Amino acid sequence: MKRQGITETSLSTRTGLATLGRALLVWLLLLVVAVIAAALRTSLLEPRLGEPNAHVVGTIAVAVVFALLIWLVIGWIAPTLRPANLLIVGLLWLVLTVLFEFGFGHYVMGHPWSRLLADYNIFAGRLWVLVLLTVLFWPLLAGILRGRSVAPGAV
Repeated sequence: MKRQGITETSLSTRTGLATLGRALLVWLLLLVVAVIAAALRTSLLEPRLGEPNAHVVGTIAVAVVFALLIWLVIGWIAPTLRPANLLIVGLLWLVLTVLFEFGFGHYVMGHPWSRLLADYNIFAGRLWVLVLLTVLFWPLLAGILRGRSVAPGAV
């Protein structure tokens, strides 16, 4: 069906691209927050709590701040998306986060792969996976809780 020279497919594509662009902008915001949190954890928490406890406190704080930010912007990112699309946003953020973490950590900071992988060992008290679960599932949960998911015919 054509409306004023614009097809429904092109509207859908433009809406999808706008959502992708917004999701990328929010991920960059989350990245800035994570970098600031890491600096604060290293300079303020580690001297007082030690590295293991600072890691736990810092990771929980980052997950909470991420959840709050996602809650606040999910309506802007995806005002009318289905749950599957909200999960795709979370999957995009997860992939970008892991790629950044390993790419920056290894190639820029010079950390060995074993050190980077160690942050995934929850049995050693490493809770980084909590942040990854937050970026993966919170867009979906926030969208559902805020009523942003719509019927299956939506964009």
